[in-house]
Amino acid sequence: MIEQLFSLAKQKNIKDLEILTSQGQNFSVQAYEGKIESYKKTNTGGIGIRGTFNERTGYAYTERVKPEEFDNLIDMLKANASLMDEKEPLFQVKQEGHWRDIKPELPDDKQIELALQLEAEAGQAEEVSSVSYALVSSGHAVRRIANTYGVDKTHESNYSMVYLSVVVKRGAEVETDGAYYTGDIRQFSKRELIEEVVGKARRKLGGRPIKTGSYAAVLDRKIICSLLSTYSGVFSARSILQGTSRLEGRLGEKLLGSLTLLDDPDTGYEQVPFDDEGVNTEKLYLVRDGVLESYLHSLQSAVDMKQTPTGHGIRSYKGTVQIAPHRMQIPNGVVPLESLFSTMHNGLYVTDVQGLHSGTNIVSGDFSLACQGHWIENGQIIHPVKDITIAGNFFDLFAAIEQSADDFKFSPPGPSQYGAPSILFPHLSVSS
Repeated sequence: MIEQLFSLAKQKNIKDLEILTSQGQNFSVQAYEGKIESYKKTNTGGIGIRGTFNERTGYAYTERVKPEEFDNLIDMLKANASLMDEKEPLFQVKQEGHWRDIKPELPDDKQIELALQLEAEAGQAEEVSSVSYALVSSGHAVRRIANTYGVDKTHESNYSMVYLSVVVKRGAEVETDGAYYTGDIRQFSKRELIEEVVGKARRKLGGRPIKTGSYAAVLDRKIICSLLSTYSGVFSARSILQGTSRLEGRLGEKLLGSLTLLDDPDTGYEQVPFDDEGVNTEKLYLVRDGVLESYLHSLQSAVDMKQTPTGHGIRSYKGTVQIAPHRMQIPNGVVPLESLFSTMHNGLYVTDVQGLHSGTNIVSGDFSLACQGHWIENGQIIHPVKDITIAGNFFDLFAAIEQSADDFKFSPPGPSQYGAPSILFPHLSVSS
């Protein structure tokens, strides 16, 4: 197939050609009230091409991966190229390889059985009024990138995930929470996940506001991951070139206190050996000890800024090249979460936020988010907190990190994953 497309492109005067293929199988099952509420097993995939025609770059894709479609596919690329003004570079280093990152899986019937058992056992926990989600999902994907300069790389990976969400009730008061497990599903413990989820939901019961003011605060690791996800675009070279990042022209400056922020594609639930332009990935420090060291680059942005590609050109077979992190993370701390409470003495432990899309300004870094959490007094959790809003600035907040816990965890599987521990900050504005 690859050679056939290369040959056809040459016949039709396509100067360079890049081929991205993707194939995936996904399975998910959700249990509700002792029955299977949803069951999905899907196969997805297609082929996307990028090439140069008359010194302009065009894209095209098809989900019908059959030789009789290739002629139309090349013609579509040529037609799209005629509408463009620029020629995008391709990776011009001959490299080949096959990477396989496969973890143990459960057969479909065992995943169904697990979902039903999880829903049943979670529903029996104290004060649980219902189970919102008892979901088991898994997937397998094969990605291949090849071009006329000799790049031919394949990556095969899979994942398994269990997600549980419950509703707890005490009198007229109702709260909900959820958590997930990803990894070797044979090592999964229903009891541990149920205890985590039910415990988190029950600890929210009895929540009340606190007075408006500025408080020391510990942000839970999932909040840190959400903020990294929301503001990761400020490190994109495309944002720098468009003038929409406060980090423009600041390489080498100490901007962010003691923060260390890196992108390590060899970590997370699935490794990323190369990006969607065929460039090999490697550990990249964006910020080290507060100093801005690098931006995230695609091939095009590296040319535009006269810098080195970093392997962050991301696209699906349907789309054009974007820039995004692979496994952006703040390194783990060395003390238990409870030690952060002791150090803080009195303050707020934020466990949930809402409004990340509407309450954040990516350019300025400002945020204002509704949240829930717990009030900490003398290093101990005193009572749950709700109906409050936290406000601040992403850049100012992460320039003032005081201490990190040792509870590092990644966000759920996805093209970009974000990892972080819980972090103590000296002050955060709170309103009620």
